[in-house]
Amino acid sequence: MRIERIDCQLLKIPLSRPRASLNEAAAGRLNQISVLLVQLDVDAGLRGLGFAYALQSSGRALHAVAVDDISPLLQGEDARDHERLGAKVYWSLQTVGRRGLVQQAYSAFDVALWDLKAKAANMPLYKLLGGARESTPVYGSDSAWLWMSTDQIIEASQPYFDQGMMGIKVKVGADPEADADRLTTLREAFGDNAWLAVDANERYDYATALAMGRFFQEEIGAAWFEEPISCEDVEGHARLASKLDLPIAAGEMLFGRDEFAAYLDRGALDVVQPDVTRLGGVTGWLKTAALAEQRHRPLSPHLLPEIGVHLACGLPLVASVEYMPWLYPLFTAPPQVQSGRLMPPSGPGLGLTVDPDAAAKYRVAEK
Repeated sequence: MRIERIDCQLLKIPLSRPRASLNEAAAGRLNQISVLLVQLDVDAGLRGLGFAYALQSSGRALHAVAVDDISPLLQGEDARDHERLGAKVYWSLQTVGRRGLVQQAYSAFDVALWDLKAKAANMPLYKLLGGARESTPVYGSDSAWLWMSTDQIIEASQPYFDQGMMGIKVKVGADPEADADRLTTLREAFGDNAWLAVDANERYDYATALAMGRFFQEEIGAAWFEEPISCEDVEGHARLASKLDLPIAAGEMLFGRDEFAAYLDRGALDVVQPDVTRLGGVTGWLKTAALAEQRHRPLSPHLLPEIGVHLACGLPLVASVEYMPWLYPLFTAPPQVQSGRLMPPSGPGLGLTVDPDAAAKYRVAEK
């Protein structure tokens, strides 16, 4: 399966539900997602599809790395050799990107390589990964942004509960008192048995996180406390985990297995949330999952349910998928929720087909 043609496109997709208020947007928080779309054509007549994203940037740098630096390294190579190709890109570009931009750009290529593997085997990716289950628990993650009132959150979230999803994740971190009032109101509205997780996106300091963690644990019965403090404070996470029964979740900002190992070795992480795009693709994600399995820690992929559904249905230790349908407008038939669970597409590979009209609509013109 020699790679004969590589196509890299930059798209900008507006979010169906804004994640930023007007004031936040004016301060630079974006209500759109930049997507690097990569398609690899091989001599076997197959096309591999991969994608990565950027939130707080134009995405042009991501696209430039993909076109100028990574594509020439993969042109003409055997698409089956994902380990060798990953090493080739790593060592070729190490001086400019052991972490961050290069790894995020390469993740789109690695996802495309795995899409090709499963298509060559004529099976869905989750079957190639192990076929642990035929559907996965899923929670809503785009219905409780900080700018939203509790009434708006209830209205936006109720359809997820009506579909039978496990629950929702609520953003916190703007103001502790407001956060407490917000979660109290939502708990009363949805009932004692509703699954509610909280996500601070690193906004609290340690003392505030400890106090709020105790509140979320004792008064709210939260499912987990996500990114309570800065992702760089491993020791702080370890101290929180030792003082709280409430599970600590994190991982979306970590860029390598060594960073996850540092958390896991210190007992700082109860729910592991790796992001495919920050680990160099499916290959790096699977290696991180192996670390979590060794420590008996459940996983929940960060964003991209189009890929997460395959990881969750492929591997037994993946407990849930985050339903954030930001990229859904790009595909003709993205994964759907049935009886409260997210179903993987039945077609080979990722089972995704890019809508050409949508790709043309969202494509960013090259300068």
